[in-house]
Amino acid sequence: MDRGIPPLKNRGRRPDGTWVLLWPALFWVAAFAIPLIAVALRAANSISELVQLAVSPYYRGLLRFTVKQAGLSTIASVLFGLPGAYYIGRHRFPGRRLLKSISTVPFVLPPILAVLGFILVFGNSGLINSVRVSISGGETAPWKILYSLRAIIMAHVFYNFPLTLRIVGDSWSTLPRSTYNAARSIGAGPLKAFITVDIPGLAPSILTAAVITFLYCFLSFAIILVLGGGPELSTLEVEIYRLIKYQLDFARGSALAIIESLIALGLLAVFAWTDSRLRKKTVDDAMNSGTREPERIGGIKAIPAFIYLVPALFLILAPLLSVVLHSFIVRPTRIASLQFSLGHWIRLWGGGIVSGSVPLLSVLRTLILGVVVAITTTFTASFAGWYTSHRSGRTVRVLEVMLFLPMGVSSVILGLGYLIITDRIPATNFIRLIALVGAHTMIALPFAYHIISGRLKEISPRIPQAARASGAGPLKSLFSVELPLARPALVTAAVFSMAISSGELNATIILAPGDFTTMPLAIYRMIGAYDIFGACALGTVLIGISVISFLTLDRYGEISL
Repeated sequence: MDRGIPPLKNRGRRPDGTWVLLWPALFWVAAFAIPLIAVALRAANSISELVQLAVSPYYRGLLRFTVKQAGLSTIASVLFGLPGAYYIGRHRFPGRRLLKSISTVPFVLPPILAVLGFILVFGNSGLINSVRVSISGGETAPWKILYSLRAIIMAHVFYNFPLTLRIVGDSWSTLPRSTYNAARSIGAGPLKAFITVDIPGLAPSILTAAVITFLYCFLSFAIILVLGGGPELSTLEVEIYRLIKYQLDFARGSALAIIESLIALGLLAVFAWTDSRLRKKTVDDAMNSGTREPERIGGIKAIPAFIYLVPALFLILAPLLSVVLHSFIVRPTRIASLQFSLGHWIRLWGGGIVSGSVPLLSVLRTLILGVVVAITTTFTASFAGWYTSHRSGRTVRVLEVMLFLPMGVSSVILGLGYLIITDRIPATNFIRLIALVGAHTMIALPFAYHIISGRLKEISPRIPQAARASGAGPLKSLFSVELPLARPALVTAAVFSMAISSGELNATIILAPGDFTTMPLAIYRMIGAYDIFGACALGTVLIGISVISFLTLDRYGEISL
């Protein structure tokens, strides 16, 4: 019984592998810290810009609207996701696994596709308005929602409510049975037990879902850029892009970027402190206690479930199906009816130019870039995860803070930092592509690290301990023993990283060389040129990549959010 394995302190940790930390640390400095420092230095050289931003009514209004739309979007997303979390976490019903799997789709869905699908479903000539007009016989005016705050909130809800559904649902399914039974035994009804037991137990997961959703909405780019419709519905993120891309005002753009980053990072710090306190109150209750068995939905209880689940599935699937459907139809004239056509696909794969982009090459570039980013991210996260799973103390805490900091810095700001650096050196197209890989990797790294490190920490310390006792060094133990055991996590991290890269628009629109067009960038240009059907054809290819990613995760990976 492991008698031949000498005991090691700290769970057999602390092998001689400190050098493993070298690559993640150097990569973080080069790909994240230096670009961010470049932005900070540019802002520091323009203190007057910071002062003007602070007193400017226009920029104060931008900040208020940014916080307002993010707050309203977060509230709506969490409220819409909580019933789904309840049904997934506490009940068994036909299609439960399908709903849980489908709720993963938005995690691998590019934001530009969410925008395109939203236009097709809720636009002036979209699915909803077409049904309303058909029912009323043409007497009903179109429901105009595009280019409004409502459109922004609804698009954010579509994209973000699965976060609450998945995170809170998983937490709900693991609530301890003992405290619930104790509350019921002293006379508490189901409602009182829910308020006094479930809600406190769910508080950390609800807070996590809300904070992540708020950050996504606060730093949202593609949705605001397309659905905002102009400066009156602009946010800090979009304003930074306009300042550096069109006005070439790097000083003001850098100053605004620093303000946005400080707000986002401050929110992350408050969240980390609050979350740790909430989890300390709930962790003791969860120890040595079984979980409640999920209940089967039947009879009259199935009615509210049906009322919720059908619209939820519609909200997830309708935009995606609309994109696919519209890639096979055409409207010959403005007053003609829609007709089936393969013209957009012929134009797409025939090498023709669509709205200034080459679609076939954009697909190949997106795939190659995604594979490179997936390899780089998984490699970096594996080294960092190995170190943090074998060590403890201040160094580990500092490293984890470093790896999660990119969640509080938008990719537009990261792209700005790279742009400032490349502006100081004779940057070739190759250098800008290297910068693009670095930006995409830093965007995906927090998620990849969370997935891989969580799995490595679950491996029994006796397994790598046995490998080292037989003469294997840290590197051999990592690659021949521990990483094979963490294969599902590696697959998940790689697929997520590739999906994030394939759908990333923010940094790409800033850093990509003029002749390097990815699929999201091509779709954005097509939407801007009102080539909606052509955008749908290319969008369907991107949906195909997302679906393959989703199926790969469902079959070979493991989802741990």
